[in-house]
Amino acid sequence: MSGFQNVFGIAQVSEGARPWAAALGAVALGGLAIVIASVGMLRGQEPFATWFYPFAWYGTLLVLEGAAALPAGRGAGFILLRRPAHLGTLLGWSAVTWLFFELLNFRLRNWFYVFVPADPLARWAAITLSFATVLPAILLAEAVLARWTVGEGVRCPALRITPERLRRVQWAGGLMLALPLVWPRIFFPLVWGGATLLLDPLNYRRDRGRSLLADLERGEPGRILRLLLGGALVGLLWELYNTEARGKWIYTVPGLEELKLFEMPVLGFLGFPPFALECFAIWQALVLGGVAVPRRGAPRPARLSARLGAVLAAALFSAGVLREMEQRTIASYTPRLRELPGVPSAELSRAGYDVFGLAAAPREEVAAAIAAGPGEAARWVESARLATLRGIGSRRARELAAVGILSVAELAAADPDDLALRLRRLSGDDVVAARLRVWIRAARQEAFSGPAGRGGKPPRP
Repeated sequence: MSGFQNVFGIAQVSEGARPWAAALGAVALGGLAIVIASVGMLRGQEPFATWFYPFAWYGTLLVLEGAAALPAGRGAGFILLRRPAHLGTLLGWSAVTWLFFELLNFRLRNWFYVFVPADPLARWAAITLSFATVLPAILLAEAVLARWTVGEGVRCPALRITPERLRRVQWAGGLMLALPLVWPRIFFPLVWGGATLLLDPLNYRRDRGRSLLADLERGEPGRILRLLLGGALVGLLWELYNTEARGKWIYTVPGLEELKLFEMPVLGFLGFPPFALECFAIWQALVLGGVAVPRRGAPRPARLSARLGAVLAAALFSAGVLREMEQRTIASYTPRLRELPGVPSAELSRAGYDVFGLAAAPREEVAAAIAAGPGEAARWVESARLATLRGIGSRRARELAAVGILSVAELAAADPDDLALRLRRLSGDDVVAARLRVWIRAARQEAFSGPAGRGGKPPRP
């Protein structure tokens, strides 16, 4: 409890005599969390290596909170911390919101997760805590930009809103969500915008102050511009934090797997601004439905049974999606020495190695550490290198070993279609072809970046 009391104590100080101290304290605390997590992650130290994303993002939210509370500018004051009920519902519904997009990804297959915690409770906690930052990041970024008057004074031609136009917008939103489910390889980008068109007309009818269409009706697109800019900036941070983390996601977007910035295909960054509009529309719909606490003002009236029903439905939905993610989008867990094929895990563990340390160690050092032959040590190191390559993991490393792939070089020489067939015959498991392309592409890049590969060009998978 003391940690929560300290955090919310910062918000209380900001309302008193030392607003500068409170704001700068939040910035410093958040920045320190980011630095500590980054150093630990880059050194491969746990829990930062696997849990880097939630450490970094909660630190970032604190930095943004402090920026919002700086006395200079308009409307200074904490945004999330001053009202715990608002923060709590925002975090909870954020996790549910992103799990909805995880549900869509079961069909789209545009990304998957690697090296998540092996313990189920720790894994679900890490996933939930990470997803809980999505809505706060988007809404806080827009609020900070608003405080600094970004987009204020911008005008556009007023959009005439009619009941017929609202219906057409909703039909368009529904179609944008349906088409990617029918033809995912063609229409997958449409999911980043469909919810906005589906929900914002509902928000318009209930409270125009919470509607983006009403902003356009007034000819005042400032909030929309801030959301678009904030979404782009937040998306850049999402991908930056993901790129060097051990527990991370990898994209397999059709036709866009080659040219990437961090892990994201370059064109994929265009999806973050419209996604920010979706986050806004979803949150406003939850507030107007009486199941979320707004930043200001009293919560909307709703029956207790309706609120409890919404919470129960959200919990069951979340548990179902999380469980299904285990089979569909979580590709590997944090690898452990005892899970690698043919590796003396007990001796290596006593010598201070884990899988990642073994993968980076010179074979002579490993041989000397446990009094083994250099040939044996080389095989163990190669097994660890294979398991840690692009999230392959120990389970797939064992399966690759069973079909004769014992090293990164052998994986680099493999044919994707033939390898997929051999793995399917071995386990009956349908390995996603896009993941095989990721592995083989990484193996070829590594194989051709060493001395043996210099001057050559890796073949395309």
